[in-house]
Amino acid sequence: MAPGIPSQIRQGMGLIVGVTVGIVVGELALVIPADLAELRMASATFIAMMIAVAFGMPPVVPIQAGASAMLVLLMGPQVAGLARFLDVLIGASTGLIVALVFFRERLKF
Repeated sequence: MAPGIPSQIRQGMGLIVGVTVGIVVGELALVIPADLAELRMASATFIAMMIAVAFGMPPVVPIQAGASAMLVLLMGPQVAGLARFLDVLIGASTGLIVALVFFRERLKF
C-alpha cells in the first residue's frame, strides 16, 4: 500500500478487483488459438484494462488488470492464475493490517 494515499482500504480493494479482472480475462483469452499469440495478448490486455476502468477506481486498478492478464497468458493458467490471486490476497491483507495497526488515525474508507 502506498502510504501517501489516504485510503489504504480502498487501495487494497482496488488491487484485488484489478487482479481478479485480469485473471478472468486472461483465462478467457486462452480460448483464442496459440497461433494468434500477439492478437491474444493485445486484446486480453486491452479488454481487461477497459473493464477495470469501468469500475471508476484509481488508475492502479486497470494497471493491475492488464498486468494480470498478461501474466496469465505468458506464464500459463497453471502457474499464474491462482498463484497471482493468492499473492494479491496475501499482499493486500498484509498491507491493510499494517495500515490498521500503524496508521489507524489516518485511515479513510
